[in-house]
Amino acid sequence: MKIRALYVVSLLVFGLGLTACGSKGDLYLPEKPPVPQRATD
Repeated sequence: MKIRALYVVSLLVFGLGLTACGSKGDLYLPEKPPVPQRATD
């Protein structure tokens, strides 16, 4: 019974780990900061 409970808990933790990040695509650091836009009135 303990092995089955451990199995279920490990599956839940693994599943939550996969869905923890809401970002799609590869993670990367941008090479250059974005250029600030000038406001035109």
